[in-house]
Amino acid sequence: MRVSCTGNQGGMTAAQKKAFRTLIRGADIFTHGDCVGSDAQAHQIAVECGVETNIRPCTITHKRAYCEGNTIHDPKPPMDRNTDIVLDGDCLIATPKEFEEVQRSGTWATVRRARRKGKLVYIIWPDGKIERELVQIQDMKLDV
Repeated sequence: MRVSCTGNQGGMTAAQKKAFRTLIRGADIFTHGDCVGSDAQAHQIAVECGVETNIRPCTITHKRAYCEGNTIHDPKPPMDRNTDIVLDGDCLIATPKEFEEVQRSGTWATVRRARRKGKLVYIIWPDGKIERELVQIQDMKLDV
C-alpha cells in the first residue's frame, strides 16, 4: 500500500506519533512533503518501520527538513507539491495541530484535495484519536 502524509510544521504530539506508527505499519511506500515538523517526524517513523520513502519537497527552502530517502523529487510550489503527494498515495494520513478543520492551512488544503480525489483519509487528531473517512465521488460519468 502507498501511504501519503500531510502535517503541521510544529510537529506531532506524542499521541499522534503513536497513532501514526500504527497506521504506517504495512505500508510499502511512504510519501511526504519534506517539511519541518510532522513530515520529518513521520519520515523517521517510516524509516524505523522499514518503509520505503518518497519525498516531494516544496520550493520554500527554509521550511524543508532535507530528509534523506529512497526517492527525492525536484522541488515544486507548495500547492503543486501537495497535489503530487495526494496522487502518490492510496490514502492520506493527516496530523493537524488543531481539533477542527481550518482555512489557510496547507495541511487542511491537502486533506480537501484528497477528499476531492476520492482518497481514503485518516485524520490523527492531536489527542491521538484516528478518524477514517472515505469520500464517495458523486455524479461521476463513466464511459461504459
